[in-house]
Amino acid sequence: MTKEEIETLAQNLRAKKVCETHTSWVILTGEFAYKIKKPVDFGFLDYTTREKRKRYCLAELKLNRRLVPEIYLGVLGIDKNYRFTEINSPAVIDYAVKMKELPQEALMTSLLKRKKVNFSQVKEIAQIVANFHNGLSQTKNSERYGRLDIIRYNWEENFNQTENFVGKTISRKRYEEIKRKIYSFMEENKELFGQRIREKKIKFCHGDLHSQNIFLLDKPYIFDCIEFNPRFSCSDTASEVAFFLMDLEFANSHHLADYFLDHYLQLTKDFSLLRLLTFYKAYRAYVRGKVISFRLKEKGIGKGERLKIRNLARRYFRESERYTLSLFKKPKVLVFFGPPASGKTTLAEEIRKREEGILLSTDILRKDLLNLPIEEHLPAPFGKGIYQKEITQKTYEELIKRAKEYYLQKRSVFLDGTFSNPYYRDLLRKEIGSSSIFWLLSRAPKRLILKRLRRERKYSDAHPEIYLKMVKAYQSLASLKPIFLNTKRKLRENIRKILSRIKNCE
Repeated sequence: MTKEEIETLAQNLRAKKVCETHTSWVILTGEFAYKIKKPVDFGFLDYTTREKRKRYCLAELKLNRRLVPEIYLGVLGIDKNYRFTEINSPAVIDYAVKMKELPQEALMTSLLKRKKVNFSQVKEIAQIVANFHNGLSQTKNSERYGRLDIIRYNWEENFNQTENFVGKTISRKRYEEIKRKIYSFMEENKELFGQRIREKKIKFCHGDLHSQNIFLLDKPYIFDCIEFNPRFSCSDTASEVAFFLMDLEFANSHHLADYFLDHYLQLTKDFSLLRLLTFYKAYRAYVRGKVISFRLKEKGIGKGERLKIRNLARRYFRESERYTLSLFKKPKVLVFFGPPASGKTTLAEEIRKREEGILLSTDILRKDLLNLPIEEHLPAPFGKGIYQKEITQKTYEELIKRAKEYYLQKRSVFLDGTFSNPYYRDLLRKEIGSSSIFWLLSRAPKRLILKRLRRERKYSDAHPEIYLKMVKAYQSLASLKPIFLNTKRKLRENIRKILSRIKNCE
């Protein structure tokens, strides 16, 4: 169908809006959404014939019903009068996927921009994705897409298709650096890709798992999976998880990314996924940079819009390079500890934005283990309420257990907790090994800490009484050889100090 014909169909439907992408039109009526595929051929996607569009509409319906059957309602034919009819009618000139329309303001991408996504929602997404992946099986047809020759082909396609954008959205130096390190990683980790096939982790997944394809309403609705090319939808589940994590990190929501990953791992027990996670994050960021760069070829785009496209593509390519440069770094454990309100959480979160790994927090884990909302504040006297000795012990032991599981898979781990009890510090050293741990002790003047404690804080429920009871626990730390951080100083000074110490030990 042409754009004019789509407009006629929209008028007949009394549509409120027509959305256009490079592959389809979506007509919104307020109650239903109708998706019509464009007659285009991009090599990896071919909708050029009516029969192909019919086949892919039916495939889209079938595959998306795995996750959201309540949204995907059916496939309709479109007749020459631009009205809907049965798909097998001789009058059909094209096809549409009929969906229940959901409010655009509930798209996760929009909510992330407004800081309206919470831990509970991310936990639900983790449960949905974990259950979805656990319910899929690797088949003879799907396992070939986990082979290194296919993965290498995907990267070669990326590099070939972005060659013309060198100097426009990606510099020659960045292009060559990513290329060199990616090929080196694949060459040095052949066995790891084979291991994932043997573990049966190559499955027909969603294929396009990111926040633009998730509605957050009474529950998460994950839609619009890839139906047009099994090379993109059949993959290691690590690649699918990496896409969602990369998307969250790109939206500056690393805390939500780590929370998702931690839950997903505990539900699937797929810990070897961690060894390929950064590799696939680099891949997903590169693909996003490539696809956005393609938009520069479209006609009728103004100068201002072209500048936005270039800048966005450059951001994704920079992210891909950042991930790529992390592939050969030695894993480490950074412990951000100290009294309540000493600034350790802020430092931990800022370092995590700059370093690949996973951040685990006692404040978050404590409430998770008690099945309490992370955002809910539950202050209690020292050693009472959710800070009872038994709960604290369970929290730290679980924190250290998870840290060890992830570290053994060559993943850097960042821990955020008071670690006031030497027993837990000794337990961590016993489980991980002292040589791999950096102890980062946050300190600040008493007056400043008490001022901070009087303000509402992110996840912690600590208050002045707890600080005063706990502060003496940090007087004998010589054996840890901690890095002392005065959080009265500017944040960037402490960040620079931490990164410098880490670099010197690599």
